[in-house]
Amino acid sequence: MTKTLNGFLNATSMYRLVLFYVSGLVAAAFSYGYLGWYEVDINALAFSSAVILAASWLANRLFASALRVPVNTESIWITALILILIMDPVTSDDTEGLLGLVVASTAAIGSKFVLAFGRKHIFNPVALGAVASGYLLDQPPSWWTGNEQLLPFVLIGGLLVVHKVQRYGMVSAYLLANIATVMVFTDAETYLEALDQTLRYSPLLFAGFAMLTEPLTAPQNKYWRIAFGALIGVLSAPELVIGEFGFTPEAAFLAGNLLSFAVSTKYRYKLTLTSVEKLASGCYEYVFAPSRPVRFVAGQYMDWTLDVRGADSRGNRRPFTIASAPGDGQVRLGVKFYPRPSAFKRSLIEMKPGDVIYASHPGGDFTLPSNPREKLVFIAGGIGITPFRSMIEDMISRGDKRQLVMFYGNNRAEEIAYADTLNRAERALGMRTIHVVRDNPNERTNMRKGFIDKAMIAAEVPDFRDHTFFVSGPNAMVRHFQDVLAELGVARSRIKVDYFPGFA
Repeated sequence: MTKTLNGFLNATSMYRLVLFYVSGLVAAAFSYGYLGWYEVDINALAFSSAVILAASWLANRLFASALRVPVNTESIWITALILILIMDPVTSDDTEGLLGLVVASTAAIGSKFVLAFGRKHIFNPVALGAVASGYLLDQPPSWWTGNEQLLPFVLIGGLLVVHKVQRYGMVSAYLLANIATVMVFTDAETYLEALDQTLRYSPLLFAGFAMLTEPLTAPQNKYWRIAFGALIGVLSAPELVIGEFGFTPEAAFLAGNLLSFAVSTKYRYKLTLTSVEKLASGCYEYVFAPSRPVRFVAGQYMDWTLDVRGADSRGNRRPFTIASAPGDGQVRLGVKFYPRPSAFKRSLIEMKPGDVIYASHPGGDFTLPSNPREKLVFIAGGIGITPFRSMIEDMISRGDKRQLVMFYGNNRAEEIAYADTLNRAERALGMRTIHVVRDNPNERTNMRKGFIDKAMIAAEVPDFRDHTFFVSGPNAMVRHFQDVLAELGVARSRIKVDYFPGFA
């Protein structure tokens, strides 16, 4: 069951999964309304849905055409569907309500283009649209999705989203901060009632799962993400009133977005392809010239958006680790192509020098420890070598000769990528590289046949409990080595993983 679930999540982009989630909630609301299990006017809901979807599509078409930038198509429909789930359904004779839906939709989509810095939008689009409707027309959202009938769907789908994007810390901080704030401002005798109301009948869970996890308006640093979640959780508690002002959930999100903007890189980068080089069987390196210097730490990733025609379930946005070292001037991506590649990968294959791709600010915490005396073990599988290439090149340029052992697993010897970097690191840093291949190892080398396992790690690194382990590769491999290292007795704090939801 777990294997099937992880397979589905790996094969589905984050945006497509959220699209499935909110679409399912809308479908559940219609079904419950039709069956009489939930008090919702399905005719009003159908009319409101049509208005929001049409207004969002039209606004996106106008802004995208005027500014000539590629957009994530799934993102448009996700924004529209969330608005459907939080704005009160209206009928065709409710002129003010109808105008509120149009304003919310237009402001939400328009904010992605207009309220942006360096092509990176600042505010959560749904929150901005809801605030615009509320303050301009006195048509605030009702957050009607917060009810016990839809709660099972909110929970199941929401937990899948959190698992997909691995934002447990941020979402937990948000939930705990909100609940704690409610408890602080609630009389002791009504604690249970307040907790029940918060979890069953408020927008807390839906907003956390569907909106807090939006990647472009949240900080990339792990600790700032936790602060971001906690801030929104506190401010969105209805019991919190500052003077005569109380935050609404949508206003709380805008406040959190300001924090995120203050602590995050402000730009979305435009990168021009300069060359494509073959690294190994099925692996290629794409070299880009950025429109401005990209400041990042070795091992970090960026979210890349490509103009994909006929996008499939993987969408047109994808995270890729930066393969180049900081200060190189160029941005390099190591990409593995599999049989029946996704539409994104097919578009990448078709790129020619001079073509353009866009990328968001760098992020991720899969970076070298600051202590130069900390002993390290790298475990890479296939194209999971990419972040290690960045780290190793950075270490070579800085003369960082800390104790380091690399285990690199592949199916075949011809799939080994960045062999030149690994060879230079052995000479320049004294790094030991242990190549392990499943089939046909090169007998004239010390290449091992088989798989990296507990016995091999213990034999090659006898003092392994004193090392910090970095693991990067396909998701199934990363999870496998988390278990292997735990069985060896390696402390959880000494295991760092590079999590990416699929490589296809």
